[in-house]
Amino acid sequence: MPKFNDYQNNLSEIKNITAEGRNAGRVNEVNRSVNDVRSEVLTLKIMVQAMMEIMADRGISPDVINAKIEEITNRPETFDAPKKLSTNCPGCGRLILDNGNTPLTGTCLYCGKVVKFAPKFEDKNMAASEGEKASDS
Repeated sequence: MPKFNDYQNNLSEIKNITAEGRNAGRVNEVNRSVNDVRSEVLTLKIMVQAMMEIMADRGISPDVINAKIEEITNRPETFDAPKKLSTNCPGCGRLILDNGNTPLTGTCLYCGKVVKFAPKFEDKNMAASEGEKASDS
């Protein structure tokens, strides 16, 4: 006949195993979040490097850049949450998200096609004026 202490030891062991499983799930979530952040940072580094090289080539003063940085940090929308990169698969047309594991890439879950997400500069002023032109037509 099993003893009460054996039952308590088994129950305690089961609780420990269950807690370890939950902790492993949390670690996986954190790792995915860290990979998403790494992907975002790499995107920004590439874009900033490209812009800085263009500005230096054109003789733009660091004072002009610093003034623009100050202006941007004073805008409330500057601190909105970032959007995850996505595109339609060129192979099957389904949506592919940046997987975060390999920065700036995504893999189609349906056909396995790997897609690169090259950063693109968006000029909000141009997008607004294009929207006005379309509404005028």
